[in-house]
Amino acid sequence: MSKKKHEVSEQWYDVKELHNHFGLAITFRLLKIFPPVFVRILAFPVGFCYFLFSKKANAASRLYLHNLNDYLKANGSKKKIKISALRHIISFAISLTEKMEVWAGKFSFKQIHFQDDDVKDLIQNLEKHRGAMVIVSHLGNSEMLRGLAHSAETGVSYQFAVNTILDTKVTAGFNAMVNKINASATVDIFNADKVGPDTILILQEKVERGELVVIAGDRMSANTKNRFIMQDFLGKSAPFAYGAYLLTALINAPTYFMFGVRKKDISIFPQYDMFVHKNPVSFDCPRKEREERIKQTIANYAHELEKLCIQHPYQWFNFFDFWHAD
Repeated sequence: MSKKKHEVSEQWYDVKELHNHFGLAITFRLLKIFPPVFVRILAFPVGFCYFLFSKKANAASRLYLHNLNDYLKANGSKKKIKISALRHIISFAISLTEKMEVWAGKFSFKQIHFQDDDVKDLIQNLEKHRGAMVIVSHLGNSEMLRGLAHSAETGVSYQFAVNTILDTKVTAGFNAMVNKINASATVDIFNADKVGPDTILILQEKVERGELVVIAGDRMSANTKNRFIMQDFLGKSAPFAYGAYLLTALINAPTYFMFGVRKKDISIFPQYDMFVHKNPVSFDCPRKEREERIKQTIANYAHELEKLCIQHPYQWFNFFDFWHAD
């Protein structure tokens, strides 16, 4: 059996949320008054303050960057990444302001550059009103597609819905602020802790109507932290959430891995690359084959995430010990 039933200590849900309602409210008000570049500049002192006072985020950042360097060295690469928790945290602070810009309508689609990859396949499916599962990550900015879909700037000829599965309890501050900015946004948010058979049927119907279902593949649910699959990631075995991939298998739709990454890890004039990779694994299979296909999907996802972490080391925003499992 591929599921590992262990406790994962100091996971993301054990760490205090890095952003709060008050800070996001101030950010949004500033965006209404000042140009976005001014707010991005403010992210530097905010990130510096967090760097000074959060020992856990510092330690987690250094652990991740050390693992990344060890992986590069073990694979014969001459590339060496500077161990800078400060740079990592400031990159995250900038990312938060950019999320708010997306929802405030201040982030232009012209700042996002799609690649010559499987985005064409995804668009063709959507144009035929065929939906899909999209597995995102905490690398870069996963809000880009969701926000742009609500503003009809995706390149698809109709405005499709994006249904996002989140741990709404942990991200309550951000969700509340998004709801103030865009009252219709939370209509498409599902609580990860309450996904059951009825929810799966609803999501399947949404996919059949040409909508997207989005879930992060690199974090566990707080209520299912004892269910994960170990997968090699940056040279070490790490736990990946079983539930996210089981949901993908049960919905049984075309699945894409999507990553929105800032071209430069730290920049006050951001340009984003959007990467879309279709998962070659199909879940149109007998139930007995499902577990093996879930494992292969996780391996495919981890491989794509790994490549982008190497290219953009300061944009993976998991400030906890991702590899630790007791």
